Amino acid sequence: MADNFGRFAAVPIGPLLAARDGGLTLATTAEANLDRMARSDVAQSAGTVGVEFAVWGDDDVLAVIGLATAAAPLNSYPGAAAGGVGWELGTGRVLLDGAPVASGLPIVKHGDIVGLRVVFGTPSRLQLYLGATQVHQRDINLAGPLHFAAALASSKAGGLCMAVNAGQWNARGPAALAGWKVATASRPVTRLADADWLTAPGDLPANARYEGLIAEGVNLISEINFWPWGGDPVTQTSAAECVLLDADGLLDSLALSGASGMPVQIRAGSSAGMLADTAAVFRFTVDRIEINDDGSKTVHFRDAHDDLDETINRGVFMPNIAALAWKPQPVVIGAVASVPAMGANSDATAMFVADGLVYADAVMDRGDLMEPGTFDLSPDGQQLLMKSPPVTPVVADLSSVGPGQRPATLQQAIADIMGRLGKTSWSGDDCAAVDAATGYAGVGYYAGNAITGRDAMNAILPSYGAACYQDATGVLRFTRVVAPETFGGAPAFELTANDLAEDLLAVPDDAPNLTRRIAYRPNAQALAASDLVTDVVDVPQARRDELTGLFRAQVYGGGVLHQHYRRADAADPVISLFWHAADAQSEIDRVVGMYREQRFFYQVTVRGDQSLSPQPGQIGRLTYPRYGLEEGKAVLVRRVERNPATGDVVLTMWG
Repeated sequence: MADNFGRFAAVPIGPLLAARDGGLTLATTAEANLDRMARSDVAQSAGTVGVEFAVWGDDDVLAVIGLATAAAPLNSYPGAAAGGVGWELGTGRVLLDGAPVASGLPIVKHGDIVGLRVVFGTPSRLQLYLGATQVHQRDINLAGPLHFAAALASSKAGGLCMAVNAGQWNARGPAALAGWKVATASRPVTRLADADWLTAPGDLPANARYEGLIAEGVNLISEINFWPWGGDPVTQTSAAECVLLDADGLLDSLALSGASGMPVQIRAGSSAGMLADTAAVFRFTVDRIEINDDGSKTVHFRDAHDDLDETINRGVFMPNIAALAWKPQPVVIGAVASVPAMGANSDATAMFVADGLVYADAVMDRGDLMEPGTFDLSPDGQQLLMKSPPVTPVVADLSSVGPGQRPATLQQAIADIMGRLGKTSWSGDDCAAVDAATGYAGVGYYAGNAITGRDAMNAILPSYGAACYQDATGVLRFTRVVAPETFGGAPAFELTANDLAEDLLAVPDDAPNLTRRIAYRPNAQALAASDLVTDVVDVPQARRDELTGLFRAQVYGGGVLHQHYRRADAADPVISLFWHAADAQSEIDRVVGMYREQRFFYQVTVRGDQSLSPQPGQIGRLTYPRYGLEEGKAVLVRRVERNPATGDVVLTMWG
């Protein structure tokens, strides 16, 4: 669940100040001096907290940031009176309880990010930051609870504005990393089992009661997808549900409280054993609780990675650029073609391209390549700085990895996404193994709008024929769909007709999305013919075709296909995110090679086998007296439905 952060309070507030944009920004409503203050809507009194600010406008930076008690006067700025401390950004002075206590701090300019961090104690410690650099530290004896506070002076309404970071941009330093978070009430732990159970005195927790409300265990589902199979991407790596018999209404309040997002841990073990001896089965979060009737409820779970549904854009544009105000800054991962450059000033000599450091390989104004020396990258690597105003539109070939249009390997791309989310529960080794197995140089990904981590992963993984799933400990794992018969290791499991509780079901794999063509190097923005200069010497027809298409080029897989897949000969290309033609060619040759023979899906049901716990992507061996399985066949697990309590398993396999 995403954190909520403090903002500027609309009231109470000092004279001639206004908190706007839901408390995200602060501005003057008329000409005003510094003797006025706005403070946060949330006060803090314990722990370590912090906050960041950005200042912009036509006037000089006559602004103060600091801390104030609820009793501090609002017709004075932070630190100018008792009950506050403040940093004068335009002079470099620090004031505490009405007296200057430090000077010589850096002078803050428009666009700089400044922050404060306080470690509560006796005394509390205040730390001030310019960007990620600490510029001052001192002990203060202000008694909490404390509000963050700010003051502005300007020559006119809106002459100087300030924004507080309530999650609109990635933290620039330790101040925002600490966060001025809104406290959320902790929910009590609900303990359920399939029989009434009490933990042992030596357990942790000791003598804790588990209510025996679960009927017939928990049904777990894990699944992966592969683009030739068709259908939507598997956005949830895992799901589950269980029925609770609750005739006494013990869980009524939980069901009515909106339990969505509550973390869930499922463990299994002997009723005669200790909690410490149980084994982890799965981790989930609650999706919803349905009340079936007075006697039962159904709990639906989703995977434990709700943070993948958070946006990965590192920030939004500030309101000082009216045309871009509050729009998400674009995401660039790896090597991307034709990234649109967005004007950051009136003559477009400064143009935003990304939310982080990038390297420019080629910059084009109306399709015409700009010569070296006619543009530079800003120090932060997020803007193109033009020597003279461009005609526009301007697009650029960019890389977040390094100069020379270096694509991102799978490990680098996923690490970039997870780093943006601050997420650690994923397997980098799995991604490195896919990179090693393929040898591909890598991919590029672009998102000009707000995009979630899950959506970004769903765009990147199909290029490798890869997918992700969640293991029993909650770690996000990555696997690649391969022809099962090419697997050289020991099978993860072996099943015969004697193991099955029901007849095997065989269904042809029609591979509705299969194609012989794969596109690569997609354009972040496809230009229209009217966007290009008319000179066919400067912009020849071949480049016009590249710039106006959805992608720069495509390759063809010429291998033999089984006659069942003849429609693939004329199918539209699948669009990959590869930068190099060789990577795209290798991948489409591999996929076409898989369908040299007809493929099938096999569904089997096994009952009462608690030891059978296959994972999606694993290779097993299946033997059955029909459907060409008489001699046994290697199969890849596509979907697992499993109940650890009953040992019932339904497997969908591909081979």
